[in-house]
Amino acid sequence: MQILSIRMKNIKSHRDQQFTFSPGINVLSGPNGIGKSTVFEAIGYALFGVDARDFVGNIERFVSIGEKKGEVSVVFQPGDGETWRASRTVGKSSRWLLARKIGEAFEVEDHANADETQLRIKELLGLDNGRSLADQFKLVIGPFQNDFLGPFVIKQSTKRQEAFDEILGIDAWRKTYKGSKPLLDAVTHKIALITAEVEVKQDQLAVLPDKQQQLKDVKAAYKEHGEKLKSEQAAQDKNSVRLQQFDQQKQALDKLRNELEKTRASITLGKEHVGSQSTLLKQAEKAIGLLDKCRPGKEAFERAEVLLKTLRASDRQRRMVEQEAEKLDREVLRLSESFEHETKEINRAGIALNDEKQQLAEERRRLQPDPQVVADAAKLEVVRAKLEEVQKVCNQLDGGRSSLLEGRDRLAEGVCPFFQEPCQNLAGKEPGDLFSARFATIDEQSRQHAQQITELRASVRDAEQAQKKLDEIKVRTAALDRQIGALEVRRKKLVERSNDLGKLTAAKAEAEGRAAARSKELTVYAKLDEEIKQAEQQRIDHQPDRDEYNRNQQAAEDLPNRRQTLEAYLKRMQRLEKNLQAQSSEEQRLAQSYSAEQHQELTRRQKTLLDRVATLKEQLNAFDRDQQRLGAEIEQLQKVKEEIDQRLLERKAFTEKKALVTFLRNRVFRNVSEQLSERFREEISQRAQRIYRIIAEIDEELCWGENYRIVLRDMVDGEIRERSDDQLSGGQIMSAVVALRLALLQTIGARIAFFDEPTSNLDAARRENLAHAFRAIDVGREEVTEHWYDQLFLISHDVAFTEVTDQIISLDSAP
Repeated sequence: MQILSIRMKNIKSHRDQQFTFSPGINVLSGPNGIGKSTVFEAIGYALFGVDARDFVGNIERFVSIGEKKGEVSVVFQPGDGETWRASRTVGKSSRWLLARKIGEAFEVEDHANADETQLRIKELLGLDNGRSLADQFKLVIGPFQNDFLGPFVIKQSTKRQEAFDEILGIDAWRKTYKGSKPLLDAVTHKIALITAEVEVKQDQLAVLPDKQQQLKDVKAAYKEHGEKLKSEQAAQDKNSVRLQQFDQQKQALDKLRNELEKTRASITLGKEHVGSQSTLLKQAEKAIGLLDKCRPGKEAFERAEVLLKTLRASDRQRRMVEQEAEKLDREVLRLSESFEHETKEINRAGIALNDEKQQLAEERRRLQPDPQVVADAAKLEVVRAKLEEVQKVCNQLDGGRSSLLEGRDRLAEGVCPFFQEPCQNLAGKEPGDLFSARFATIDEQSRQHAQQITELRASVRDAEQAQKKLDEIKVRTAALDRQIGALEVRRKKLVERSNDLGKLTAAKAEAEGRAAARSKELTVYAKLDEEIKQAEQQRIDHQPDRDEYNRNQQAAEDLPNRRQTLEAYLKRMQRLEKNLQAQSSEEQRLAQSYSAEQHQELTRRQKTLLDRVATLKEQLNAFDRDQQRLGAEIEQLQKVKEEIDQRLLERKAFTEKKALVTFLRNRVFRNVSEQLSERFREEISQRAQRIYRIIAEIDEELCWGENYRIVLRDMVDGEIRERSDDQLSGGQIMSAVVALRLALLQTIGARIAFFDEPTSNLDAARRENLAHAFRAIDVGREEVTEHWYDQLFLISHDVAFTEVTDQIISLDSAP
């Protein structure tokens, strides 16, 4: 097993750093705070799955300041020649990936979750001993700097024993012994519960014999009452036959008597119908005489009705003519009023139009422009053109002056202003004043043009103001023209309204003519009201005869039907009389063969028999229910008995389990943990003793005693002296702890180990001896121990390790 390299990105102080390791001993050196321990922590995080919070408490502190995410990648070789890379991110959505190197690239294995990744790494590292990789790293392989002495210096022996039992993996026996106590208690409690339950059920089972006897008695009573029921049912059937005969005779007699009563009622009703029909027949015969008497009056009434209907139609026609004449009169009045109103409106509108026309003419006269304004506006374009021309000349003068300035500067430097090179004509000579006169001329011309521009700009402003006034006059003139146009339209409409007055006059004349014609038509109806009054009087005079005729008309017409109905009633009465005689004879015959006393006796006896049968049936049902109840109770008690037997078997099984658990706890679990602890301590002590002698260089024996207590033995005055705990110096304790940890790592089969400042509390000699001990283990010196590790990682500032190390990694010069 060998770790080849580690790369850290944003892990504490390591922003992006990579370290390569060699086989054997690798020492990390550098000043405090440079991040040496962080390298160990990063290996534990990425390769062994240690939680970052075990290092820093808050996972955010494991990431570099200002960053939200970090990553650690460890490349290693398990020993089979293949190269692997374990990488793990820090932060939200952390991922733990394992990849195998194929060719020049790493191919990630597909794992379902982090647990599956851990199992695969444990298999590769050969650390599949039932404990998590994180626990193995924190307890043995790479304990934190503050935990290096760890359980070795725990004062309480019980806690110290529990800690080392956990490290050696033998705490399971002790934990099993303690953990089996609840199991033993649970089994004992279960036996007690079963015993109590069996006792309760046995109390329930005590009534089983009584229940069985009750069931036997109920079955006997059920049989006895069943025989009684059969006897009573036979008597009931015999009595039912006789009672049925009497019921039939009574029903026949009752039916005949009902029919006899109906026949008698029909005869009585028939007599009433015959009397009523005879009366109706006489009324019909009388009605015929009344019809002959009232017929003339009825006919006169009908003639008056026809005349009155005609006269009322004429009256409705007269009212229509009157309404139309009235409507025409209103139309004449409306046309007269409209003519008068329209005439007034036309006159008023004509006056208003004339006034508006005069006002518009006056307004137009006031808008005539001043000739001077017109003249000023006409000069605008000319003045603008002249201003632009003068400005152009002025700009040209400014350009010429700038060119003269540049030429003067060039000549002063002896450079030709045209060819941009030294002028041969001026070589060794002082240039004369060639530009002052020209500057004065240009400046005078520029001043004159500037004055002219100022005057032209004033003229442009005056012309623009005049043009603005002309534009305003044009706008207002256009508005007046539109108003005049609208005025002419209104005048035309007024003329049209004046022409329409003739139409109103013609319509008025036509309406007056039609109204006169309707008034003439009304003279035809002058006597209509008198004629209507006379017709109504005739109708009143003959109405009694008409009413009498109508009242008797239906009766007279119904005379044949009434005669026929009376004859039918008489024939039906004869049939009913015959039926009455026959029914009376049959009723006498049936009454002689029927005995009401015997019928009542049979009915009473039948009721008694029914009561007895019902009572017996109810008793049988009760017996049947009792049988079912007792059967169910006995069946339930039988189940209780079976449950008791089953629970007794369970109690027996639990009793055997209790004996087995007691045996295992007292004979196995309690002793195995102690025996394994003694064997491990003996083996580790032998290995640690050889290492300790090299470190201490004194004749002392290191022993890992009972409860994992560090014990040092030596000879004083010919006697063995033992010292432990507070009797040992810091250097002795540190030397012993280093020796025990190295032996412990070899015992559990770890091929790599991490030591953070293992030389603290050691003097110079012991530090040098410790370094030689590490090298002795590395080369496998027989007097120390066999070579058991592939790599050791140390953090140390001690120069003693520079002589024995395979590689020193100085973090202060790390990239």
